[in-house]
Amino acid sequence: MRRSHPNPTIQTQWLIDACLDRGVSLREIRDVLSLTNDSELRLERLPMDAYMELFNWLADSSSDPQLGLKLANDVDLTSFGGGTYMVYHASNLRDCWNCLARYDQTISQGIAISYVEDKDGGHIQYKAIQPSHVDITQDSEMTMAMLVNFCRQHLGDNWVPQQVQFIHSVPSEVDSYHALFGNSIRFGKNINSMFFTKQELHTTIDNADPYLLEVLRQHTLEQQEKILRPTQLREQVRYFIARSVGNSECTALEAASQLFMSRRTLTRQLKQQNTSFRELRNEVTEEMAKKALLETNASISEIALQLGYSETSAFDRAFKLLTGLSPSHYRQRNE
Repeated sequence: MRRSHPNPTIQTQWLIDACLDRGVSLREIRDVLSLTNDSELRLERLPMDAYMELFNWLADSSSDPQLGLKLANDVDLTSFGGGTYMVYHASNLRDCWNCLARYDQTISQGIAISYVEDKDGGHIQYKAIQPSHVDITQDSEMTMAMLVNFCRQHLGDNWVPQQVQFIHSVPSEVDSYHALFGNSIRFGKNINSMFFTKQELHTTIDNADPYLLEVLRQHTLEQQEKILRPTQLREQVRYFIARSVGNSECTALEAASQLFMSRRTLTRQLKQQNTSFRELRNEVTEEMAKKALLETNASISEIALQLGYSETSAFDRAFKLLTGLSPSHYRQRNE
């Protein structure tokens, strides 16, 4: 299996346990991941690409397209470590989602979690940062199902979200999705999202411990600062853009917040490096678009949607402005 370095990792002991429970041996797991017995790779914490590969293989070998939904009943948020512990001690659901979004890099640098508020309520967004040809359906469905299970602990067993959106297409069987997520479920959207009313967001978390929350917050903050410290600012911003592109929160203001600085400070420091947030966003978007055009069979409209363009024509204009070629001409020219 080909992997780039460095590759963000994620805790996967729960997935290894799920394989073993279904009769898969450790040797089979290593064969799937092309690992030798003397490999130093720890199965309990896998690189994101290995995690996706194993998850998808288990679903296929089990002939269970809804494996992610089912595993959500056996796995909770704390299985992923990092900032997930904090959600159990936040004062209300709104604070839970803010914690997840603020400290998502301590869970894995291969995911992006955002929380967005509006006058009617708010929604949490989830994105696994993988090349567009990698199927992230199982991971996305399990994550959203875990969020529903967590909310039902505080909102009641029959609660369903105001709306749920998935980036993948409509599955062949939808009854189980409606049973879990309600009837307001949409597929083929540009990002996985779950929507809440304002009243729901202010629901109190039972057994929350504000003192323990502060301890966890300080510990998680130290973890996050260690993750960010070794990387230069330019690469930090590029990483933020890569994980949030296509999201309304892909802004200089949000990037500055994630990097624990003001927008003015971020702008000044980038200027000292002869660049800007806009230039870096154009760089990253161009790189991701080229990679998707050359290395996948995704349609141009699908690529445009993943990169945050509501219309293909807007993506065509932007890509041509950056490269001098339309997306279709670029793909044809480099085939």
